[in-house]
Amino acid sequence: MYWFILIIAGVLEAGWLIGIEKSASFSKIPYVLFAVACMTASLLLFGLSLKQIPAATAYLVWLAVGVLSITLINHYFFGQLITGRQLFCFALIICGVAGLKLSS
Repeated sequence: MYWFILIIAGVLEAGWLIGIEKSASFSKIPYVLFAVACMTASLLLFGLSLKQIPAATAYLVWLAVGVLSITLINHYFFGQLITGRQLFCFALIICGVAGLKLSS
């Protein structure tokens, strides 16, 4: 359950990055509010996951899920290209996260 919470926290991290990017230097209030809501929820869920997952492991997974989420969101919704080298590196990240999960 705590791993699922951590993954949701990582996805929400991507949400606040999108909100900040789309806020046009904090001039578009709905995007700012979206960013603040995602940031708050992400940090709360991250903190909750620390009850059962070591901090270093949780932080690495949180960042990895955030990076993968923001890349996929940018690709599917904003047309950013993903190269073969990037896909290979993302596969390495996924293997690393899976290895952390299996080792805990």
